[in-house]
Amino acid sequence: MMFKHKEHRVPGLNTTSTADISFMLLIFFLVTTNMDIDKGLQRQLSPTGKNEMQESFVEKGTTMQLVINADNQLLLDGKPFPVNRLRAEVENFVQRVGKRHLITVKVDPESNYDTYFGMQSELMAAYRVLRDRTALRLYGRDYAALSQTQRDKVKDECPQRIAEQYNGKGGAE
Repeated sequence: MMFKHKEHRVPGLNTTSTADISFMLLIFFLVTTNMDIDKGLQRQLSPTGKNEMQESFVEKGTTMQLVINADNQLLLDGKPFPVNRLRAEVENFVQRVGKRHLITVKVDPESNYDTYFGMQSELMAAYRVLRDRTALRLYGRDYAALSQTQRDKVKDECPQRIAEQYNGKGGAE
């Protein structure tokens, strides 16, 4: 007697819901992913319309004036100054004057954006170094490693005081 072997077939996978599952996973990851990374310079734009002049009192010797003229030349307190040395100069100035310091920035509308952003990068780098030093002195850690409360304390100790002057007609008088 001969036994007849049954043919075994491998059952197929049911893939009808694969597209639905993929779509649901896509929606899940889009909803749960955090994509709001802000990078760049924090600056407040000038108000539209008529500018009202505000009177302020600043002590002599506590102000550093930065001007970028139409020839893309940086002037520090009226004298030509190289952008690549600005970081060290700002650090020394802020350390010397302390919280009372004020850095004024005036940019001619005819100047180049590259010069302006180069100057802004150096200013931000100087404040980053100053705040790191303050954080190390107060908490023994870099500024980036601090809690929000500690960061606020460091900002109080080392405020970023930059005043930009806006002039629609042109520049650096």
